[in-house]
Amino acid sequence: MPDDGTPLAIDAFRVPMDHTRDVSGLDALVWEGRLNPDDIVAVAGKTGGWGDNYDASRVDADQAIRDFLRENGTRPDAEVEAIPMAFSAGVGTIMTPHAVVFTRTPSEPAADGLPRLALGSSASEEILPEWMLTPRHVEANAGAVEAAAKDGGMSPADVEFVIGKSYYPPLADIASSRAARGLPELSYQEIFRFSSGSIAHAVKATVEGTPLPEVSAIGTDRDQWSGRVAVSSNAWEGVGGEGPQTHLLAFGNTRGAGGRLRIGRAVVEDLLDIGAVTRAVRDAGIEVGDGPLPPHVSSRIVATFLKYQEPAGGILRGRKLVTEDPAYIKNLKTVAASAFSAMLQDNMIWISAGGFQQGPPGGGTLAIVLDVS
Repeated sequence: MPDDGTPLAIDAFRVPMDHTRDVSGLDALVWEGRLNPDDIVAVAGKTGGWGDNYDASRVDADQAIRDFLRENGTRPDAEVEAIPMAFSAGVGTIMTPHAVVFTRTPSEPAADGLPRLALGSSASEEILPEWMLTPRHVEANAGAVEAAAKDGGMSPADVEFVIGKSYYPPLADIASSRAARGLPELSYQEIFRFSSGSIAHAVKATVEGTPLPEVSAIGTDRDQWSGRVAVSSNAWEGVGGEGPQTHLLAFGNTRGAGGRLRIGRAVVEDLLDIGAVTRAVRDAGIEVGDGPLPPHVSSRIVATFLKYQEPAGGILRGRKLVTEDPAYIKNLKTVAASAFSAMLQDNMIWISAGGFQQGPPGGGTLAIVLDVS
């Protein structure tokens, strides 16, 4: 809620994208009178990039939507540029590239008195190279989690799921900073895993009130993880918001909020655990049986967020995978997309690969936003 206590409603509109700069679906919503561009407070999406176009696809989609907001709304450039956008690239064959725009407007509380979706966003303070592999990086991420909760009118305990990007400085900057201080250089994998673990533990500590582990366990101990995070870890790339900062979207369910949406989540034990879909739907308060979602439930889906890890050690339920195949890592996204899309009966799904300490070893996290009206 804003400072004056006015109840708010989060709504969301999901549109397919035929190419990375396609905003025709948003144009149609505006033309139909269903969407006011000035109400959009956050964007998530899946782009079709791979290979040389992998990162470019996210930048293209980000800038296309910002151009749409400038051309169709009344907000100044600075406000448009500050809108958080969480795009993930690589469609994994079966997924449909798409965007989900989230709006926030004044509203009456939900008539049934039950919790409804809340959404907040934040950017951390500037993250410095010398903070890598230190508690300072985790503290900066924790501050961003707390700020996102506050922006959404939530207490930290209300936060159900966090998506976005956990920033780390470019490797050259880290190496230069550490060389000046007489510290050893760090590998890409060390930085990536620490950044991924940093946001996982920042969310866990802020939302669940658990103490932070020893810094040496962050990004290394697979058995210490959070089930509420789907956050990529990388250097700033001109997408999602100004760098060099962590950018987050925090989703929760709060009483007194208005609207039609609620979020449910589930831990994904491994890549075969497609039953996480029905657990997340039930967590949102919708009763559903086991197996693929029936049409009356799948039609309620507004957004799906999945984070997955590679099977630990290349072993899935005791069986070795063909990790020698050069396409092994790429193919995992196709596997995850196919399995979860079939269970959801919906292939407009946001999937982010490569989480560390985001879900159990070899598993991941899942959240689904549904219409519960």
